Amino acid sequence: MKINWITNIPVKAQDFLSFCKNSLKLPLEEGLKLFWINLKLTSMSDSPVYKFLERIPTGIKFDEIGKRKYLFTLSFFTLRKLVEEHLDLRIVKNLYLKLYKQFPREFFKGCNPKHSIISSQDIIVEFLEETEKKELPAYLKAKHIVLVFKISGNCEELISLLPELSFYVLQREKKEYHVWAPLSISEFVLFSLKLKEKTGLQEVENLFQQIKAIFPECFGEI
Repeated sequence: MKINWITNIPVKAQDFLSFCKNSLKLPLEEGLKLFWINLKLTSMSDSPVYKFLERIPTGIKFDEIGKRKYLFTLSFFTLRKLVEEHLDLRIVKNLYLKLYKQFPREFFKGCNPKHSIISSQDIIVEFLEETEKKELPAYLKAKHIVLVFKISGNCEELISLLPELSFYVLQREKKEYHVWAPLSISEFVLFSLKLKEKTGLQEVENLFQQIKAIFPECFGEI
């Protein structure tokens, strides 16, 4: 078994389409589990936020960062599920209208609404800029910066790891299997401990130290 941190995933959507097909060799819908975005939400009232949180699916990271201001991070796979299943929510409507204009049509293929949508003027969705991401407090970085890992091995080895992951892509390539796992920094810390305990892989400790060197501020919060 081996584990690698995949650092070359494109941040631009159009580039990711090609990367998913040619490098990851994954169907786009599955590949979108590895494409994450950070967003800011401002709501003029609490009700839309409460209704959204009542139904929030696995794979969304959500924090209040000010009065009626929120930071949330999700994969495009999760976004598609929100559009398919929760389009009655005002936050989801505004989220869809914001992102549909910004991303390739392929990202929404098969989940576009069948009727027109009216945005809510009291909800504002914005992208978190890279400069803002760098200025986040350490505890938010540890939760909202998502890294992608590729774990390779035989079927039995990887199946034993799947209960430790809530969000992943399983891929078979000839005789080898791969698990693509998007993990926040804090999630990786917990997973790395379990992985090292199960496998004794030295690579796990090497990755831990590498990530700690790049995000040292986060490790004081974990």
